[in-house]
Amino acid sequence: MKVALICNTRQSNKEFEVEYDPPDTIKKIMQGIERSGHEALFIEANEDAYPKLVKLKPDLVFNRAEGIRGESRESQIPAFLEMLGIPYVGSNILTTATCLDKAMAKTVISFHKISTPRFQVLANNSDRLNSELVFPLILKPIHEGSSIGINEDNVVWNEDSLRKKALNMLKKYEEPILVEEFIEGRELSVGLLGNDKPPVLPILEVDFSKFPKELATVYGQKAKTLFDSSANYICPAKLSQYKREEIEDMSIRCFNVLNCRDFARIDFRMNKSGRLYVLEVNPLPGLDYDEGKDELSFYPIMAKASGLSYSEMVRKILNAAVKRYHLE
Repeated sequence: MKVALICNTRQSNKEFEVEYDPPDTIKKIMQGIERSGHEALFIEANEDAYPKLVKLKPDLVFNRAEGIRGESRESQIPAFLEMLGIPYVGSNILTTATCLDKAMAKTVISFHKISTPRFQVLANNSDRLNSELVFPLILKPIHEGSSIGINEDNVVWNEDSLRKKALNMLKKYEEPILVEEFIEGRELSVGLLGNDKPPVLPILEVDFSKFPKELATVYGQKAKTLFDSSANYICPAKLSQYKREEIEDMSIRCFNVLNCRDFARIDFRMNKSGRLYVLEVNPLPGLDYDEGKDELSFYPIMAKASGLSYSEMVRKILNAAVKRYHLE
């Protein structure tokens, strides 16, 4: 088959490009497509993507596109593909749009009785704060991924600090702010690969003891860039069989209620009493894996811990979509 990788290429280290795929990742995915026995094509996920899709007519698209602007930007390429009737790897228009809106995703999983920290949305700094929320709270831009706009100073302990931080974020990001209860405890990440009842990859834990104390237990942009190291992650995480099975069950439920497809990553916090909270569902998890630079995304770390090489991981993701579309 002709398989086109479509993604946004990272051109700089600017904050808003951290979600884009660097050249090394693009090269590795292209190699994975070829080693799976397919012809690999590349399309940049910009305004020229639509005519290129019409011209190249791929049999399947490996969608990695983050989109270039707008609150539903991750849905732009899936919309093109569905309009053209081209099968693609990954989640659909509604799922990518829902998951990019942190509050909407939390609303959906809450409806299905899946635990997530209590929250509200501040569209303006004058919005009344929900009196039921318990400090400390953490503030997050509502339509961003990869911890954009999040660092240790996003955790606030009183309303004065909250208002000051929210005002700065509203001006900088020009989008509503998610305010949620900050869960102190262990941070865990779960990768799923497949469909129906998708297999769960070995669970990864962020080891906060390896980070400077001033970062507290906030896995934000500073932690991911200035202090990032594969030594900061434990995979598989040290968990009891009971707790591991509980996390796996919650992950599969999230995957299914949000209608994720083929692969996804789900992030959790577990408090000191062992209660689990879903923080975020990512249907387009990062796939960076540059061992030379020690720049490793969680998903391929988990895939490697399951015994998969990078190319085998790509093949399995592709095959999940091939099976779903009955393209065998």
